Amino acid sequence: MDKKTIAHHFSFDRRLLGRLYWFPFLAYGLCVGLMVIFSARSDEPFLPYTVIQGIAVPIAGWHLVFLYRHLYDEGAKEAVLWYYRKAVVLDLLRYAVLHGGCIVLLVLAVIWIHGTMFLTAPVLVHLFLLFSFYQLIGLAMLCVFRSLDVALSVIAVYTFMEVATQGTFMPWPHLFLFQAPADSLSLLLPMMWLGAGIVIAAILIGREFW
Repeated sequence: MDKKTIAHHFSFDRRLLGRLYWFPFLAYGLCVGLMVIFSARSDEPFLPYTVIQGIAVPIAGWHLVFLYRHLYDEGAKEAVLWYYRKAVVLDLLRYAVLHGGCIVLLVLAVIWIHGTMFLTAPVLVHLFLLFSFYQLIGLAMLCVFRSLDVALSVIAVYTFMEVATQGTFMPWPHLFLFQAPADSLSLLLPMMWLGAGIVIAAILIGREFW
């Protein structure tokens, strides 16, 4: 597929979503502001990096949920499912590249402020898995609940509780890193849960569209 066709898809998405299309990018702007504030108050690099994990990465997956919500409008599924079946893989790739680029820019901003000491290979692998998980889980939740409000609420509540409590409050799987991993277990468990979540989300999406 050539660049002109891909650009046409993005243009169509912007017209379809209107102002809602720009919401994730506004959230990225908020992240930059928070990162600057936190960096001015603390030298701890994981503090601004937590902004990327807890705000930017989860919201990076919302575009697909916004686009595919129309599939579950009353009476619409039978009429448009054939189109979404053809488009879903391309849509996942398009928005993974778009938002992956935005996340890379945010990480570079943290590196510019704090250097690269915090950004070890295991942290990079964890970030990739976390990004992949949130790219899929929103659409998977939409397939399960068939409601935009419910799908985003489930994701937002989990993410907020995890970030607000630093992963210490609820006895559910913890996906985030709030400090440099102290041992292999503190890194292995989140990566294991993320891997399982990616597989489950992919299965749920596959069942819905194929």
